[in-house]
Amino acid sequence: MNTRLFRHAFLLLFVIAVLNLIASIFYLHWTIWWFDTVLHLLAGAVIAMTVVLFLQYFYDITSFNLLKIILIAIVVSFIVGILWELYELYFGITFLSDGMIYVVDTISDLTTDVCGAFLGILYSKSFLLEKNER
Repeated sequence: MNTRLFRHAFLLLFVIAVLNLIASIFYLHWTIWWFDTVLHLLAGAVIAMTVVLFLQYFYDITSFNLLKIILIAIVVSFIVGILWELYELYFGITFLSDGMIYVVDTISDLTTDVCGAFLGILYSKSFLLEKNER
């Protein structure tokens, strides 16, 4: 497993947790329209980086082509995004009764999660190439 990638993913996860805590305290999710988008983008990247780390640890990642890694990361990121949206519904953070606003927000969140996964894969790719060159 690539320890540098692990440290970077863990640091990014810590940053997301701190930003989410600050956002919850100061209601930034509702007062700054783009704040939620940034957190979903970063979360998608962390999920993709974690997928790469998981694949490196449990499988011979050199046998995977890049497209397969990208697809796995996107699917996992999308599933985690759906679970997060269900979490928000369950705990009353968002409401289905918001109608179209809820639908647009959910689609935006899931799209941003997937875009973040692409960024996480691009970032992780440099670590994969670094390991293969050694």
